[in-house]
Amino acid sequence: MPRKTVLFITPPYHCGVVEVAGSWVPLTFVYLAEAARKAGYEPIIYDAMTKRHCHEDIQARIRQEAPAVVATSAYTSTYPDAMEVMSTAKEVDPSIITIIGGVHPTFQYEEALNQGCCDYVVRGEGEETLRELLSAIGQGLDVSGVRGLAYKDGHKVVVTQKRAFIEDLDTLGAAWDLLDWEDYSYFVIPGGKLGSVSTSRGCDHSCTFCSQQKFWERSWRGRRPEAVVEEMEMLNRKYGVNVVLFPDEYPTRDSQRWERLLDLLIERNMGTYVLLETRPEDIVRDRDILWKYRKAGVVHIYIGVEATNQETLDLIKKEVDVQIGVEAIRLIAEHGMISETSFILGFPHETKESIKRTLELSRHYNPDFAHYLALAPWPYAEMYDEMRPFIEVHDFRKYNLVDPVIKPKSMSLKDLDRAIIECYQKFYMGKLKETITMPDGFRKKYLLSSMKLIMNSSFIVEKLGSLGVMPPKMAALMGKLDKADRRYAKDEERFVSKVRSSVRVEAPASEVFAFVSDPNRWIEFIPGLEEVTDVSDEKLGEGSTFKWLFRVGKLGLRGEGHVAEFTHGRMLSLQMHSFMPMRNWIRVRNEGAATVLSVEVGYLTGSKAISFLFRMVMKFVNPGQSEVILGNIKEGVEGAKNTRCAM
Repeated sequence: MPRKTVLFITPPYHCGVVEVAGSWVPLTFVYLAEAARKAGYEPIIYDAMTKRHCHEDIQARIRQEAPAVVATSAYTSTYPDAMEVMSTAKEVDPSIITIIGGVHPTFQYEEALNQGCCDYVVRGEGEETLRELLSAIGQGLDVSGVRGLAYKDGHKVVVTQKRAFIEDLDTLGAAWDLLDWEDYSYFVIPGGKLGSVSTSRGCDHSCTFCSQQKFWERSWRGRRPEAVVEEMEMLNRKYGVNVVLFPDEYPTRDSQRWERLLDLLIERNMGTYVLLETRPEDIVRDRDILWKYRKAGVVHIYIGVEATNQETLDLIKKEVDVQIGVEAIRLIAEHGMISETSFILGFPHETKESIKRTLELSRHYNPDFAHYLALAPWPYAEMYDEMRPFIEVHDFRKYNLVDPVIKPKSMSLKDLDRAIIECYQKFYMGKLKETITMPDGFRKKYLLSSMKLIMNSSFIVEKLGSLGVMPPKMAALMGKLDKADRRYAKDEERFVSKVRSSVRVEAPASEVFAFVSDPNRWIEFIPGLEEVTDVSDEKLGEGSTFKWLFRVGKLGLRGEGHVAEFTHGRMLSLQMHSFMPMRNWIRVRNEGAATVLSVEVGYLTGSKAISFLFRMVMKFVNPGQSEVILGNIKEGVEGAKNTRCAM
């Protein structure tokens, strides 16, 4: 009996931008593969895009697997390669059934079916449609009763009844076991194993350039927070996932559900970083609980600003005020998280002067990451007919928000392309200067790493190649990034935690942090530390250096150290150098009128250490030591407070 295999293949498409930061899990196929299992098929996920395989590799894999069905998915820019995947399948074996889904085929199904290589188009949400379709095919039944399909019967295109959206998203299964997990990394965070967990589907706003509001028909459904967190815990435990993308269009829409999800993440304390996208007005709405975002692991937030003036926002029906975007970005930075947004260029009315204004206003917004995107009118989008007279490029591969496809009335496409590159160059020159002096160590490293990835991406390299020469300022920026990266390379050594503990201190966090960040106080609470001298900076901050005398038993040890990380009011990390590569982390957080004080002591691997001295020091690092440190700080702060109250 032939194998009933469904081979899910991602189109081998690359445009540079989305692949800069990481290799992303094909979450759509994870859900669809489980639907195929329920239909009695053996699913295989072949992520040709992430593996950077070409169409020849895909042909070889199809021959190897000899599947009954090849399935793929497409948005507009990946559509040509998705069609080529299905064409290749038919070349290998004309009896292979080919299926495509995704945003572009949902609305352009006739175009897909008329190519001659596509048997079925799954329109809209795909899990139930695919399961029913495969079941019908497997049993030799008529597929006309399967809702959500388009297919050809002879020369006639048949469109079945529309399928309702799945009411309970938590009923969906996910075939996580089919992924090659070694392929998925988040390059910005060392050791970042990247996963993706959907917490909701849809968006009820009406931005005219956006495909998602049309695909989901301006509806929104959320999963139970408990189910989301359980899935994240499973991925962390079973596959080592420590960075999770929420790929939802709008995860924060239901404020009560969202806060419950944050509370659960805080409670479970998985140590997982979270990346997400939301709307600026929700950040402003949540200003009083943004500390929960950060404590729950949220480190990177993309907010859809899209434009820097109200006229353009109104044109694309963004339904947001310019100043709300500015305030949202400020709040994200204030709470130690990374902000990212984009600005759309290339409208028919665009001029060199209007692009310069957009650049200046984007600097006023001051996100950590800014993207300057070329407007791409999807052929099914609300604004398409309005933009049609200005479209000069009809190759869908270029509809990627990177390559200009619309010619403004007063600019050439090359002028627009050059202006976009200049926006990146000028924005990141200024951002680099700001980043190097940033006191928050985590944000600094994150931003430097990301900027280097962006500036060395295929997107930038290819764009510069198209201009014929690298602008001197861009060359200077890349040189500065390399220098800054080398400067902080030492901090990429792996930290090994030996002991950690915490205590409640009956004093405000500001007082506790003032105590622990005073070098003159260190000898009062760090056992064995007898002397701290030659502190380089009057006001302590990241990079401040000092000399120390440390005593282990009767042995006195001298050396140097530096402040490895420093977030004012929240965190201090002291790194000892040379033969004693110990690191002490001290963190504080508010708990009402009191403070929770945490201490973690360990060492860095890769440091040069004299082995017998290092073993002596490590014997000294034990749970008792951290308790002594905490007790000393608690006594010092509360004692000082009681003395003031008695006066």
